[in-house]
Order: sequence, then C-alpha cells, then structure tokens
Amino acid sequence: MQGDDENWSGLIEPRLLESKRQKKQSQKRLPPEERINSLISAAASYFAEVGFEGSTRELARRIGVTQPLLYRYFPNKDKLIEAVYRKIYLDRWNPDWDTQLKQRDIPVRERFEAFYNAYTDTIFEPEWLRIYYFASLRDAQINRWYNHVVEELILKRLVREHRVERGQEDDIHVSLEELETVWLMHGGIMQYGVRKYISGFKVLEDKRAVIAKALDMYFGVVK
Repeated sequence: MQGDDENWSGLIEPRLLESKRQKKQSQKRLPPEERINSLISAAASYFAEVGFEGSTRELARRIGVTQPLLYRYFPNKDKLIEAVYRKIYLDRWNPDWDTQLKQRDIPVRERFEAFYNAYTDTIFEPEWLRIYYFASLRDAQINRWYNHVVEELILKRLVREHRVERGQEDDIHVSLEELETVWLMHGGIMQYGVRKYISGFKVLEDKRAVIAKALDMYFGVVK
C-alpha cells in the first residue's frame, strides 16, 4: 500500500505543481484593465467582509498578489476605496432611470415606485449592503459620496417632481426639512434590505409591498 501511495503521490504532485504554474502564468498574462477589475472585485469582497479598516497587506495575501503589485495600480488605500465605490455604487446606476424618473406623463408615485423596485433589485445583495453598512459606521469619504449621489439623483428629484405634480414651480432649491422627510422614506427601504439580507431579521418577504408602504407614508405626509 505504501508503494501505491508513493506512486499516486508521484503522479499527483507534479500535476498540482503544473496547475499552480499555469494559474500563475495566467494571472501574469492578464491585460492591465482585467487585472485592475479583478483587484477591485477582490477588494470589494474583502471590505464587505471585514470593513474598511481591513489592511491592504491582508487583502494582497488573500488574493495571492504582493502588496507592491497592489500599490502599482492603486497608489494608496484611499484610491482603492474610491475604485470600490465606483464599482459598487456608480457602475450599478442605470442611466435609463434618469429618463424614467423625469417622465412626467406618468404619475410621480408610479415612477418612483417602479424605480425603487428596480433599484433594490440591483443593490439588495450582501456585498453591496455590507459595504453600505460599514461605510455608515465609519466616517468614510465613500459614505459622503454615496449620500450625495442619493440626494442629487433620487431624493431631490422626488421632491421636485412631486412639486410639479401638485402644480407648484420646479424650484431647484430643496429645503432641509423636505430632505429629512424624503430621507426617512429612503432610509426605511434601505434598512429593510439590511435587516433582511444582513441581520437575518424576520421581515415582510414581499419587497414590493414594503416599498409601496414606504411611499404611501411619504406621499401621505407631503400633500
């Protein structure tokens, strides 16, 4: 039996070494753009697991590259976090939503309900939500960027479109009071996602019903 084990070992070990060698060569042959995308994806998964306090040294170790290689593409950790932000937040924004949200021949409530259903279909997954949660805990630039995008592309737009539907002027200024009200609605939808997909709380399974209730409350208050 021992001889058989040695024979099998003699066959397997060279194959494992060859497989590792081929994998290493394959990684080396990655074009720069693919390598960058691969590193960003790995960083997004890593930060979603450990938060933004995770070290680039540990990230490099986990994905099997050297820390100097990581810094060749991202000069510092903040630049890497910026790249993760673009991938997680900006790259998931569908430009068609901009057109749909301004389509005034459709009632504003109907437009935003359709938007939130599509938007949450895109973002309600563990990696996105965990990064959102970690960014909220830490006073990170990524959190400020996200809040700015949400305010400009979603919340202020909802306030203005609702004004127009009520026969008021489409004034570009949105007051802090108006923003707080619409943030309560948006934040409630986001917390539903965190409770369901991250915290594991028992929640209403029908996401569309939750979004409808959140909008009911908002439109019920702002008349």
